[in-house]
Amino acid sequence: MLTVLVREAAQNSWDARIGERVDFSMHLGTVGPDRAHVWRELLLPGAPRPVGPVRGLGESLRKRSIRYLAVTDRGTTGLGGPTRSDHYAEPGNRGWLSFVLNSGEKQDTDGGGGTYGYGKGAFFLASRVGTILIHTRFRDESGELRTRLIGSALLGEFHDRDRRPFTGRHWWGDVRSDHCEPLVDQVASEYADRLGLPPFEGNSTGTTVVVMDPDLRDASDDGDGPDLSQDEAGEYLADAAAWNLWPLTLVDRDQRLNLSISVNGVAVQVPNESNDAAIACFARAYRKMLEREPGGRIECLKPRRLLGQFAVEQTFGASVRHRAAEELGLERDKAPHHVALMRHPDLVVGYFEGQAKPHPEVGYAGVFKVDDDLDVVFSRAEPPTHDAWVDAQLSGHDATFVRVARRRLSDRCADLVGPRHVPRAVESTPVGGVSQRLGFLLAGGGGAPVDGDQDVVVQPPSRGGDATGAGGGARRSGDGTGRAGARRKPRFVGEPRFEMLDGRWVVAQALRVSSEGRVRGCVAVVTGEGTEASAPVAAGQPTVLGWRRSDGAVVLGDTVDAGNEELDLLACPVEDAALELTVEWDGNLS
Repeated sequence: MLTVLVREAAQNSWDARIGERVDFSMHLGTVGPDRAHVWRELLLPGAPRPVGPVRGLGESLRKRSIRYLAVTDRGTTGLGGPTRSDHYAEPGNRGWLSFVLNSGEKQDTDGGGGTYGYGKGAFFLASRVGTILIHTRFRDESGELRTRLIGSALLGEFHDRDRRPFTGRHWWGDVRSDHCEPLVDQVASEYADRLGLPPFEGNSTGTTVVVMDPDLRDASDDGDGPDLSQDEAGEYLADAAAWNLWPLTLVDRDQRLNLSISVNGVAVQVPNESNDAAIACFARAYRKMLEREPGGRIECLKPRRLLGQFAVEQTFGASVRHRAAEELGLERDKAPHHVALMRHPDLVVGYFEGQAKPHPEVGYAGVFKVDDDLDVVFSRAEPPTHDAWVDAQLSGHDATFVRVARRRLSDRCADLVGPRHVPRAVESTPVGGVSQRLGFLLAGGGGAPVDGDQDVVVQPPSRGGDATGAGGGARRSGDGTGRAGARRKPRFVGEPRFEMLDGRWVVAQALRVSSEGRVRGCVAVVTGEGTEASAPVAAGQPTVLGWRRSDGAVVLGDTVDAGNEELDLLACPVEDAALELTVEWDGNLS
């Protein structure tokens, strides 16, 4: 819950920014003996009783040590507008209604991250007693500074002695006959000062949300382990904030989030690009992504649509060092091999895991940002916690865009890694047997879409004895007989086949070599007028990946020194094309 709280609280604060800088802080503390009696005096009377697994506020307040977590933002609008849900509020003036009263209400900010209802739910869930205090300052319609303070508890529903149902929501403030108003202005400021809440300096506006008795259980034990110490929890908050919010904290941003974490008044170092090598690599990839180089475009082909921009930075000796990063899918104490997923406004949605490189000290840090025109589509693919893109939540082209984006990222990661050690037992299938799944290797055009991904075209394999051969989509030459010495020429053995190699599909063709020499593999695209060895502008280019010996070792490049042995020629295909595989052999080939 600490990670979810960091994400949701920062999202709400960033969406409420009014200038170029938002000061966002989280302070984990203990109420001192000079104020503990004030907390009990003000908050114990009428405190809600325990409901279900949530223990009562009174139990926490009677402890010798009263813990709290204050989440504060400044440089934001604060929570203004009407204090009753049955009063009309103009768009842009619904902060109080959206955050304090109404659940699941869509934000009306440009590029807002989701709903205020789910965001504030994280505060209640992070409290073991389901209780928070909300202290806010804002400017009203006339430009005057106004202050509000209210307490709220969200517990299970219940019935009173007369069997009347109640929602389980409780309020502390200016109690009226039928509802509870917040304390306002001077009274609110006096009570906030008595409780020791962070003050508002000068004419600043913003909000402080105090989580009563925060849940500090170790997330690695599925929430059932012992509590972290306050120092450990502070470090965890700093790590979670860093890995979720780093794009907003970069020093060269025009609009920036200033992030600070403290425990009992002592600042906790927050990882950033200046003190953490892995985050620095992601930051460099982010800046490269902003350059919008042509090679960084991630596209869907059918329907033709730009999905977003991609960039990557290679890492050497930079490992992920923080436990909070593990919850986001990164591997602790290992080099990253991930892509940070984001959309407007540059909060990290999650980390897409690609293939790891062979050496544990070498990795890559990528960034993919959704094109602004598809921001709404990808936001609808996110669950309430905004930490993934789930295409199952969508339909039609929208689902295709999300699914294809994931596939394109997987391909980019596979290209970064390249072939590594390949086990001798490799998944292998004849070409014809998977033609309906991987029609992009087969000759011809037209046909039905494959598995909902409309950028792949299917064409059945040829059944005749023409140039495409028995494999249907990859034809081969170089196995004919010639003049004297033909016995020594390499010859193809069997049919070409698809193989899954390190997460991507390749064409593998066995080749028998009878004499020592150098063998060069070639691949070209088959067209109606022959073959094309070079691709048109912006089109894919098939390539020879390398050669695999009988012991499973892979030799990169199109040329290999061979003896009396059998090799596999490995080629990378392109979509919507048939391939021709050829080999050249010469004892003196250079």
